[in-house]
Amino acid sequence: MMIDIILNDSGGTIMESLELRIFRKVARTKSISKSAENMGYVQSNITAHIKKLERELNTTLFIRHSKGVTLTKDGEKLLYQAEKIISLLDKTLKSFQNHPKTLKIGTTQTIAGYLLPQCIIEYQKQFPNVLLSVSTLNQDDLEQKLSNGQLDCIITNNSHNICHGKQILNSPENLVLITPSSCHSQKDIWKYPVIINSIESCPYRKVLLGWWNLHQSELPKMIELDTVEAILNTVAMGGGISLLPQVVLLDKQNINSFYIESLQSTSIHMWVATDKLPSEYIALKDIIQKQLKIDNN
Repeated sequence: MMIDIILNDSGGTIMESLELRIFRKVARTKSISKSAENMGYVQSNITAHIKKLERELNTTLFIRHSKGVTLTKDGEKLLYQAEKIISLLDKTLKSFQNHPKTLKIGTTQTIAGYLLPQCIIEYQKQFPNVLLSVSTLNQDDLEQKLSNGQLDCIITNNSHNICHGKQILNSPENLVLITPSSCHSQKDIWKYPVIINSIESCPYRKVLLGWWNLHQSELPKMIELDTVEAILNTVAMGGGISLLPQVVLLDKQNINSFYIESLQSTSIHMWVATDKLPSEYIALKDIIQKQLKIDNN
């Protein structure tokens, strides 16, 4: 919610609530770069809002130095007022929210299965009044539904830029090559079929086939399966090899895994719609980022 606060009768000076929120974040973190990261903006955007605020108030709000920023006396004065204004705005907004807020998330079947469950539980603890709706789609459909407003945010491991969205998370996945338990070394890998998703835009499929083609002159025998569970079961039964996030292998028997550096080329990306404020999704982003660190250790 964006609200303009007119500071004089002539209307010549107008302050936006977003500028106050940015100012408060910088004041709390004492760092423009940390504020930009936390709020999902580029650093130059944060700086521009602060400079605009300083021009509007005709004063200096921060002292810049090598370790970050420090509030001036006028900055401390504004922070005191900003806390009251933002609190009042939030209370006013909440009083008009007769219906629970719904957060519509889009993601792939794999990410929904291994990453989101714990994240959703943690998010619900922090925001019990928010209704979560998760749709599992292929990569192309995710982008389309984000663009036309059917989704608020998407979580994907497709690395290409999305024109109608803002990226607020980019965190590496930890992938492993999985093989039947009878495969004891990487030399044995080449005799097995490659098990991949049937969707050609699947990042795991692209990475695995690209890696195979770099090391083998002949194309692999391929088995296409559309669910993680089917892939795992087929590998465990000796049917082939595949590439998946390491965390999906927990408690899986009859499967060996190999960490290969050249296969580590996918990341988890979180995008929000261009008409949404990135700051509204920071809590979910932080939860996902924390879970990825746990999963990758």
